[in-house]
Amino acid sequence: MERRCVLNSWSKEEVRAVIRYEWARGVSGTEIHNRLVEVYGPGVMSKQMVWRWCRTFSDGRQQVEDISRAGRTRTATTDANVGKVDDMIRANRRITIE
Repeated sequence: MERRCVLNSWSKEEVRAVIRYEWARGVSGTEIHNRLVEVYGPGVMSKQMVWRWCRTFSDGRQQVEDISRAGRTRTATTDANVGKVDDMIRANRRITIE
């Protein structure tokens, strides 16, 4: 009797590595998705995204890590940051916010 368990924690890179491995073995995108759901649970990744990653690997991509890209930088809005900005504005009403 085979024992199986669902892994509750996983990273995007781990799942992508599994997809790349199974794709290299010639497993279909649908079957890869079924296997991922079996091991990682239904919230792991959509079937369409698995197909997209298979196509990406077919196009020659090797890495499973995110590729850094240009764009808007992340910002952090915390109560502490909001408080600091509020204090700055109250201290100098000529400060503008953009």
